[in-house]
Amino acid sequence: MDSFVPATRSKSYSPVSIAFCALWLVHYANRALVYPLRQASRKPMHIGIGLISCLFNAINGYLNGRWFSVFSSGLYGDDYLNTYTWQVALGLCLFVLGMAGNIYHDNILMRLRRPATGKPNNRYSVPVSGLFSMVSCPHYFCEVVEWTGYAILTQSPAAWTFALATLSNLLPRAYSIHQWYQRTFPKYPTNRKAMIPFVI
Repeated sequence: MDSFVPATRSKSYSPVSIAFCALWLVHYANRALVYPLRQASRKPMHIGIGLISCLFNAINGYLNGRWFSVFSSGLYGDDYLNTYTWQVALGLCLFVLGMAGNIYHDNILMRLRRPATGKPNNRYSVPVSGLFSMVSCPHYFCEVVEWTGYAILTQSPAAWTFALATLSNLLPRAYSIHQWYQRTFPKYPTNRKAMIPFVI
């Protein structure tokens, strides 16, 4: 019910707070509406994975919504941008670069799965464009960069929790995908890392 708080209470929200919420909504509009419509047909997902994803997003949405609607009261006033100038600049840059990188690398994967013919491709190809030349899962890396930027931008404990949860969720998945690439493709580049360029 907290998602409806702005419509049911007379409490006013600062333009800064509204802008931060808008960034959140832009990401999820892409992830929940645009991305699935553009994706090639996929294998069926196990119901457990779907339920866990729904639970995670419900908790995450609640915590971040609660932060903006209740706990951040007074933090995002007119002086926030002046007080936290470098955090706002760095956080916004990381968020935008992370989201753009995420979309860019998702598009590379989509083009491999659905070539110019428009039909799904049943044969797997190793992506090489963009950061795929350095890591196996740059779209995961960009997602972590995006939410780390959001946490820096908002100075929110809920956003920091989300950024850490994203990292702890995606890093093992990236490592598993990286190992699959190495097993499946004998000539897979040995200098390519799993998710974070030059690190892991």
